[in-house]
Amino acid sequence: MGTELIRQVAVLPDGIYLHSKSNNDDRPFHTWKCDSLTEVYRQEGQLGLDREIVKMLCEYARIDGHHPSMERYRPCVRPGNALWKQGFEAIQREYARLAPEDAATIHNPEGQQTPAAQAYRQFQQDTQEALYGKLAQLAGRLPAKPARGGGEARC
Repeated sequence: MGTELIRQVAVLPDGIYLHSKSNNDDRPFHTWKCDSLTEVYRQEGQLGLDREIVKMLCEYARIDGHHPSMERYRPCVRPGNALWKQGFEAIQREYARLAPEDAATIHNPEGQQTPAAQAYRQFQQDTQEALYGKLAQLAGRLPAKPARGGGEARC
């Protein structure tokens, strides 16, 4: 699985645009409307958008470059960030409590996990979602620097 390299996020009247590319293909950076982020932004506003971008950066994307629109997220996803560290240490502690036979089933399809593995996966999901919410609040305290231009995402 590739990593999405994100250079810019732009909030425009018709939606949320990313300037990004996958690290595992030859396609150049391109600007595209992200329907899922647009929907979150319409329903939840800036805090929801921040949460989803933080989630992306924690799970499968990274910031590429230093565009002002991405700088608010950089402190949120640094491995030294205290909130990030606390959340993932809690997940690691919970994993360490699993018996080896339970740990061996964590990545099995639903229904083929032991009850302890299922409980761990739920704990992991709940902890990560809470962490993404806290990190989004941190991003919200940092100044937003939206894309400039005549209604277009310029990257």
